[in-house]
Amino acid sequence: MMESNLISNGNATSFDTSTFEETISQSIMAMLNLTREADMVDAIKMATIGAVLVVLIMACITGNLFVIIAILIERDLKTRPQYYLIFSLAIADLLVGVIVTPLGAWSTITRAWTFGVELCDFWISVDVLVCTSSILHLVAIALDRYWSVTDVSYVQNRTPHRIFIMLGIIWLLSLLISLAPMFGWKDSDFYRRVMEQHVCLISQQITYQIFSTATAFYIPLCAIISIYYKIMRAAKNRFKRERERRKPAIHSDKDAKYQEKHENLRKSKMETNPDMRNESEKVSSIITNPTSNKQLSSDAAETCLIQSSSESMNGKSRQKKLNASLKRKGYFKENAEMKHERKAWRTLAIITGTFVACWTPFFLISLYRPICRCKIPALLESITSWLGYLNSALNPIIYTVFSNDFRTAFKRILARLLFLKMPRPQYR
Repeated sequence: MMESNLISNGNATSFDTSTFEETISQSIMAMLNLTREADMVDAIKMATIGAVLVVLIMACITGNLFVIIAILIERDLKTRPQYYLIFSLAIADLLVGVIVTPLGAWSTITRAWTFGVELCDFWISVDVLVCTSSILHLVAIALDRYWSVTDVSYVQNRTPHRIFIMLGIIWLLSLLISLAPMFGWKDSDFYRRVMEQHVCLISQQITYQIFSTATAFYIPLCAIISIYYKIMRAAKNRFKRERERRKPAIHSDKDAKYQEKHENLRKSKMETNPDMRNESEKVSSIITNPTSNKQLSSDAAETCLIQSSSESMNGKSRQKKLNASLKRKGYFKENAEMKHERKAWRTLAIITGTFVACWTPFFLISLYRPICRCKIPALLESITSWLGYLNSALNPIIYTVFSNDFRTAFKRILARLLFLKMPRPQYR
């Protein structure tokens, strides 16, 4: 009896043990399945993020390469000093695409910096250099457009030497901001962050952050908004004067002869100075397409035609017909002016809006982090950083898409790449 009880207890013990082992085995398999599913989801997420970042990087490189090649090979672009600013901006943005974003993409996908302290120092320095330079170029371009709108003599005196001085100031200031941490303006936790936490982050020394963010963004932001506001005011006044200039009708043959003489003198000046014709006559052309002269040529031809008609007519009835014709012409011209005006405002809104949307979140966090001494969520860090890099991919579109010269140059570059034939441009 005792033996049977022992056997019975032994069987029970054996049964309980096997059940326990089976339960453990099932739990482990379930955990492995969950882990595999989580790994699969994580892998898909990383692959998607990687694909998006690769597209952004390729867009940044391709767009800026097109701008650089267009200015180098197109005579009508490389002979105009204002395009040196666009060329230098494209160089800065190209470096963002070639050096900064590939390392940033790897760090974003792997969620860690694995390249050591020296490469982290180099990457941060180049990042600050080219991104700051890109932002300061936008200020220089805004200033160039403002002076073109408000000062006709600036257009005539805009020499390569003056543009090179502006570019020298931009790159030297950017270099100063980027190299400051390497010469001691660095927080004490920098090496620990890189080696232990595997995070490559710019110096969190509070005084450096205030200096760098103010110089690289907050002051340029105020400057860009202020400059484009002044451009809008100046442009509005000139559009208003242009509309008022079109209102008065020609009342006599004497007036027609005087206006014809004045128009011929103005045309001769513009023919000897193409930049004056393009930049001082149409504010919208300066903002959206500084080299467009088709509208001006059309307006000049139409004015001459009207004046010739006025000179050949005699009598009150013919003068009334002429005045009615002038009013109709003025109506259509006013509509054209309004279209130019709306296009100019839209362009300014795109330029300032894109800049503010891309860079403001990053620099707000950059200044907030060392002040609060808190950890920013990694996702928020990545989004704000890549929004800033996105600006370098958008600049080639924003600053060239409104230019007929650039559009034509891009078409010719594509035609050469695809072995297509296009008519050669006619230079005067």
